[in-house]
Amino acid sequence: MEGDVGGTLPEDLREWVTARAEALDADPATVLARAVSTYRLAVTDSGEALDDIESVPRQLDTIEGRVDGLETTLDEKIDDVRMRVVQVKREADEKAPRDHSHPDLQAGIDQVTSDIEATRERVAQMDERVDAGFDNYEEILTYLDETTATLDENLRVVAQSLVDLRSRAADIEAAELERKALADLLRVANDAGEHKATCADCGQTVHLDLLTEPRCPGCRTSFDELSPSRGFFGSATLHTGEPPALEGRPASSEDDVATILDETAPEESDSVDTTVETDDTDGPVREAAANGEHAND
Repeated sequence: MEGDVGGTLPEDLREWVTARAEALDADPATVLARAVSTYRLAVTDSGEALDDIESVPRQLDTIEGRVDGLETTLDEKIDDVRMRVVQVKREADEKAPRDHSHPDLQAGIDQVTSDIEATRERVAQMDERVDAGFDNYEEILTYLDETTATLDENLRVVAQSLVDLRSRAADIEAAELERKALADLLRVANDAGEHKATCADCGQTVHLDLLTEPRCPGCRTSFDELSPSRGFFGSATLHTGEPPALEGRPASSEDDVATILDETAPEESDSVDTTVETDDTDGPVREAAANGEHAND
């Protein structure tokens, strides 16, 4: 290949090709082919012709110089970029160490994470409670219905006991008034020395010592007052009249129970509390009613 190159090329060009091939550790024919291709590109761009073969080495040197200049410029730019990267890295390293951390930010993240987990747990518990509530919803409604019926019955029992207690209290008050009226009549008769008197209504003679109530044994009319006898042969007179009416005397037991239930009917918002308090008063009402029975006896 060297012989072929040497026989067709001038001495200067052959020496240049040989030296270039040794420098690049390549075949002289390959170096020559590259040089010719490069030259053709160069002269094509510049508009020159390939008519002077002796000028090829000079032009190749020019092209090589331009390539070397481009390589030098490229190397300088690469070095500049490398230095700039190193500078930026140093500045970044000076701003914060590689293993640096942010304690405040990490603490905030941990707190938010903890709050999220707690919220999730509360939501899960609420879901469980809601699901459990709907599972026994019918059972709760049945229990509330039965409890309401029981409380209504207890309230009616308490109201009936209260009516009975009022009735017994009225009877006791009436008996007390009659006892007082009889005591007043007997005291007047004792002061006047009278032992018997005539009923002003039916004319029957009444023995005052045997009188157990301020009423005539014959006509059952209530006695109002006693007028002593006039003269030695006169007779005392028992005047009749209507006794004073008792205040609050119930006309009907059922009406009284209904009235009490209406008076003690609670508002919807405090129905449970009022009913429970009514149940607690059941014992004292029954005890008072029992005491009233003993007093009446």
